[in-house]
Amino acid sequence: MSHVAHMAAAGLLVSVLAPLLLLLLRALRVEPPALPAPVVAPAFVLLHAAASLVPALAGIAPVLLLAGGVLFWTPVLGRPRLSPAGRIVYLFATMPALDLPGVWLVARGDGPGGIAMVLGMLPIGLAALGLAWRWMTDEERRASTDESADGTTHETARS
Repeated sequence: MSHVAHMAAAGLLVSVLAPLLLLLLRALRVEPPALPAPVVAPAFVLLHAAASLVPALAGIAPVLLLAGGVLFWTPVLGRPRLSPAGRIVYLFATMPALDLPGVWLVARGDGPGGIAMVLGMLPIGLAALGLAWRWMTDEERRASTDESADGTTHETARS
């Protein structure tokens, strides 16, 4: 596999395969350890950087990224999970840090590899946007339902 494809695959492993594996594990009623988001996010950012940039870890990097990625996604998709706002903030806050190895590669002259890695991580941003959209529509629906219930109560009180 070419270097660029390898970098893109590493990003997709974290952003697509790891959350799918977590969902599969949950469907099989296997819950990974529930680590607090403030612990798992920085730990995974460091693991991701090491697995992406340290040549000695190249052989085990996919395993490290997949296992770490499952733990990274647990506060978003596992049990217990963060609140809707917490999940959105968690993903949006960690995205730039997870892109730093790709930026480092670009700065060191490996533009195609670094950009491939950053592009491979884009599904994390799409997931965050999807969660934000769902939270927004759920809140709007809830507010509309509350207004309808209040309107019915006021109309009944007037009669």
